[in-house]
Amino acid sequence: MELKDRLAELRRSRGFSLRELRERIEDRTGEQMAISYLSALERLGRAPSIDSLSKIAAGYDMSLKGLLAPTNLVSTTLVQDLPPGLEAARIKFRLSDHEVAELASIPFRGRRPETEREWEVLLSVLGFGEEQD
Repeated sequence: MELKDRLAELRRSRGFSLRELRERIEDRTGEQMAISYLSALERLGRAPSIDSLSKIAAGYDMSLKGLLAPTNLVSTTLVQDLPPGLEAARIKFRLSDHEVAELASIPFRGRRPETEREWEVLLSVLGFGEEQD
């Protein structure tokens, strides 16, 4: 499922208008998000930042990982195209190819993480927790 379809399906299944979703996001995060931006995410298929996705997830009272779980943000990221540090995080956290592809496609704080530490922070934000033993 593409992210835009997931966002539209989730909002409709919960019976929220775009305005209601925006209000829920503001109530839960204290941040404002434009109705036009929320609408564009459902229509255009662009990958929003982790920050924006986190706010949207909060509007649905769910984790970011739960929001993204059924999506296929990117299915064709090649191993040689991985950012520095992601391969180390992939091994450390035992990430699937699907998870790695999704991570590689999402900006975090306005840019794509580079170092292993930055990837660890991102994985923590996403709710992956401690690395797997």
